[in-house]
Formats: sequence, structure tokens, C-alpha cells
Amino acid sequence: MNSVFFQPADDNGRRMMTEYIESEHGPVERQRIGSSIMGRDIDAYIIGKGQGRVAFFGGYHASESITCNLLFAFTEALLSGKAWGRYDALTILSAFTFVIVPMVNPDGAEMRIRGIDQAAPLAARQMAMCRGDASHWQANARGVDLNHNHDHRFTEYKELERRLGISPGATLYSGEYPESEPESRAAAALVRALAPMGVVSLHSQGEVIYPHPSTEKSLRVAERMREASGYGISVPDGTAEYGGLCDYTGDLGIPSFTVEVGIGENPLPESVLDRVFSSVAPMLFAFPTFL
Repeated sequence: MNSVFFQPADDNGRRMMTEYIESEHGPVERQRIGSSIMGRDIDAYIIGKGQGRVAFFGGYHASESITCNLLFAFTEALLSGKAWGRYDALTILSAFTFVIVPMVNPDGAEMRIRGIDQAAPLAARQMAMCRGDASHWQANARGVDLNHNHDHRFTEYKELERRLGISPGATLYSGEYPESEPESRAAAALVRALAPMGVVSLHSQGEVIYPHPSTEKSLRVAERMREASGYGISVPDGTAEYGGLCDYTGDLGIPSFTVEVGIGENPLPESVLDRVFSSVAPMLFAFPTFL
């Protein structure tokens, strides 16, 4: 991989990566799409001039912040004019526009990486929810799993939560109502405003692609994605069937794909970044041509 690779999962890393991108490539179109509970910006990078728009999201889960790293590196590679295989960067970027949101859940990532900020307003609640250990935290700052907070079979999931005893905490709790959290609301509002051709949400781990919905078109696109990445194709089950971003955007009629990158235990180590990037980037680069 030729791109410079910071580790931008936390505040300092994201700032450094943004400064690097802008120092190398000049002003980059960047849009603040919202802010987290703790007031951190949620940014989208907009690259390309084409009419066909595609949206990529990372960092939904705090322990899956490798996805933020991958999307920052992908952003830099696009700006560098890198091409993969038969796909020429100039042609792709003249036909399509990539809208990239590397980190949807900055509070959760900061909490997992830096630990609980004892001076923060929610510190006592966070300490109680994770019993002082945030090293495998998935949720946002107030214990809502953002990828269960979208409006897809939400009422059904609340009943499942009750049966399973799920409450606010590190993972799986869906919130009080769909888009109750500013982070998930920002991501969904961007999609509604953008009306993209397709949506990809990166998670880890498993090296598998989940198409939403399972229509003939989305399955055909997923097969092209499989060929580009070597990943498998599957269908969500259990708690994964409810409230995800791509569940919701699929319901809007947008071909949408949850991609679980890498293999191992979350959080995946930095040592796998190059390998994961080499398999994922060609798929992301060619994604709009599959639609």
C-alpha cells in the first residue's frame, strides 16, 4: 500500500490524518454532517465530480475503529489518483462522487482507546455500564449501539431486548426510539439528503458481505464485490437482523451492503491494516461501477 497510514481512530489521529490529506492535496471538500453526544464533529469527505453518488461509512462500533483507518487511507488513495486493475481513477472520479464518513462514533472510539474521561458529564454512568473496562466498548457515549438505532424492525427488536435482558451498555442496546442518537441520525439524514446509488457500511470482522435487501440486483452487486475482495456473501441472523444502517437504507430502496473486514477478535490489531486495505480498497473503488 502506497498511502500514508496514520491511526486516526481517536481525536488526535483524525486531526493528523486530515492535516496530512490537506497538506498533500490542498483543500478537500469536507462537510460536517453532525456531532456526537460529546460534541465531536462527524465529517464527510466528498471526492469526485460525477453525478452518480455512493456513500461509505465507518466507525459505527468503537471496537471496530480499523474501519475508520481504512476509509481515511482510501480517501487519501483516491486523492492521490491511485487506480486498481482496469479501473482508472480519473475516469471513476469524473463519473462518480464518493462521500466518505470515516468515523460515525467518535465518542465511543475515544472512550475505548483513551479510557473513560473522569471529568466528562457521563463518566459515572459509563463506569457503571462497563464496570470500569471500556477496552471492548462498541456503543456511543451513553450506551446505545448505533447500528441497532435505525428504523428497521425496531419494535420487534425492543421485544427481543427485553427477552435477552439487553440494557444500555457496551453493545446491542438500541436506544429509546429510532435515530434517538445524534450520530445515527446524522448518518441517516446524510443518506436521505444525498439519495446515493449505493451505500457501504464497514464493520469488523469476518470477511463477509451482507446485501440489504436480498433482491436480485443487490445479490448481483454483492457477487461483484465478492470477486473484487475475495470475501464471502451471507445473510444476517439473530440480533444482526435489526436496526442497522444498511437495513434502513435498504428499506429506502438503496442497494446497501454491510462489509465485515478482516479476521480475528475485535479490536483488530494494527498489524493487519495493510492486508485488509489491499483486499477492501479495490472493492470500494469499483463499487459504483457495480450498481
